[in-house]
Amino acid sequence: MGETIKSYALRIRSRWSSFTPNQKRNILIAIVAFLVALIAILWIALRPNYVTIMSGLDNQSLGEVQTQLENLKIPSEIEGSSVLVPQNDANTARIQLAMAGLPKSGYIGYSSVSSSFGMTQDQFNLQVLNALQENLSNTIESINGVESAQVYIVMPQQQIFISQPEGTAKASVFLQLGTGVQLSPAQVAGIQQLVADSVKGLSVNNVTVVDQNGITLSSSDSANGALGLSTTTSSEIAIRQQLDQSMTQQLQAGLDQIVGTGNAVVMVHANISFNQVTTKSHILQPAPGQTTGLPTSTQTIRSSSTNGSAAGGPAGQASTNPGLSTYAANGSTGNSTSTSSQSTTNYANSYVNTTKVADPVQINGYSVAVFLNGTSQSIPSSTLNQIKNFVANAVGQAAPGNRNSISVAVMPFNKQQPVQFPQKNNSLLYAGLGLLALIVLGGGFFLYRRNQRSKLKMDEQLVFANDAVEELGNLPLRDEEKMKEQLATLASKKPEEFASLLRSWLMDS
Repeated sequence: MGETIKSYALRIRSRWSSFTPNQKRNILIAIVAFLVALIAILWIALRPNYVTIMSGLDNQSLGEVQTQLENLKIPSEIEGSSVLVPQNDANTARIQLAMAGLPKSGYIGYSSVSSSFGMTQDQFNLQVLNALQENLSNTIESINGVESAQVYIVMPQQQIFISQPEGTAKASVFLQLGTGVQLSPAQVAGIQQLVADSVKGLSVNNVTVVDQNGITLSSSDSANGALGLSTTTSSEIAIRQQLDQSMTQQLQAGLDQIVGTGNAVVMVHANISFNQVTTKSHILQPAPGQTTGLPTSTQTIRSSSTNGSAAGGPAGQASTNPGLSTYAANGSTGNSTSTSSQSTTNYANSYVNTTKVADPVQINGYSVAVFLNGTSQSIPSSTLNQIKNFVANAVGQAAPGNRNSISVAVMPFNKQQPVQFPQKNNSLLYAGLGLLALIVLGGGFFLYRRNQRSKLKMDEQLVFANDAVEELGNLPLRDEEKMKEQLATLASKKPEEFASLLRSWLMDS
């Protein structure tokens, strides 16, 4: 390896030493020019090309847009009332700003329209409309999950008479979504906002978004109000769609690894309740280690009573007859005593008050439908059972009193490819490569011509040198001094020819 490199180095060195000073200078100039041209082309091709994404903004809108772009880590430049970003980030900036509801004033700009001499106003307006639709389509295609998009804008016709009612602008967006992809309401609203901000006089309510299945994805507050849907109901629908989409994407990703991409379709419906339940409980607890509470006070009440009676004569005899003796009658009753006692003990018990507030979003279960590409003969029942178990484990256990519904079916899919819209070519890169090829070819042709001229000049010098040698050989000895003077003059005035003469003498010797 080292010897080969050395041999090539020696060849290059010997070849370089064989060139004349003018040839070496021309080669160096050509190499430097080639490097400068290459660096310039690379700098032009790799330098970010800033394009206008918004125009006609006031100072407040400019500040809001620039702040949002800084949060998105997208470099931007401000020129007057316009905002410029690198061309590669233009689509992302437009869709992210639209999802954030910006701009609140002005309009979204596109700088891909060119006019030519003799173009009428109608032709120019049509070109502007086509460029606007194409740029909007390319921007929407940058959203994750959107394979292709097509935007159709209907502008109101200018009325001739003032009494005629003025029409309104309308737009429709057709989306080709990926397998199992469902756009969230925020993404759909962002698409509506993007299109509405791009067309003067276009309202968000007049932008309709439809997917490849013919399902209308767009909605508006006015439409919800017309249908009797409150803000709370719209929020519940959005939560349900997000849960359905999240579970669908998870199952789709797992099935793509099992049966291959494009061989499975998953549809998920979440059984959700939005009833927030509050439960309160009041529990009496005894003292630790006892069945009753701790005694705090005891009250005891005791009472007793004595009753007695004696037999006597008729009333008034003792007083009327003092000498009369009195005797106790047989069967007389003595004294009687009764005693009662009552005790009351007060106990202190601990109380536990518990308040439970359930989550306002209760996932009771899922209904999952899986379609596999194939036939009943190509996919055995054991594989279907494994896929069903995989889906059941992925969705988890249902809430108490509920159950998940999972079905797996096999059927051949329609493999017809969707229509692909043409993509915009990077003309700047192709132009740079073409210019580089022209420079390389031109440099090679220049070196070839210089080499041919050098060879022709060398041949002429050799012929001149040979003639001079012959003349020198034919000169008599008396003319040697004269010949020396001629050689000295030749060396001083034409050093290149003199060097060629010396080389020819050396070659002859």
